[in-house]
Amino acid sequence: MPTYKRLLIAWLFVPLHRLLLRLSRGRVLGRFEGQGVLLLETRGRRSGKPRSTPLMYFRFDDSGEFIVVGSNYGRDRHPAWYLNAAADPNVTVEAHGERFPAEARVTQGEERTALLDRVIAANPRFGGYRAATEREIPVVVLRRDMG
Repeated sequence: MPTYKRLLIAWLFVPLHRLLLRLSRGRVLGRFEGQGVLLLETRGRRSGKPRSTPLMYFRFDDSGEFIVVGSNYGRDRHPAWYLNAAADPNVTVEAHGERFPAEARVTQGEERTALLDRVIAANPRFGGYRAATEREIPVVVLRRDMG
């Protein structure tokens, strides 16, 4: 993806998307390319401040877990939300007009590969992101905190 498109997304679309999701409780822009969109709130690993990011999510079973992918549009570095969630897995999710605490679990090995393959089957754009970078694209499972 060209740099100017990434900048447009980062500076214009992401903040607008976040605002519309919050104000509409997920009714506006709560779906994108056939998939649901959630707001993931992490705690900044350096600042300690809350940071929220709209992310496309996938669900493959009835477990209630949300699968999100740290593709960062195929860039060669991990997205900040992923680094924050890896440093502190206690996150907050906003989806379907509901806000709840969750645990972010970074998948590894065969589980990560299988989930990423399923994501790519559901949305081939992620295959392009995988092909565009040398880094291992992380796959994170978000599980509602029942405690």
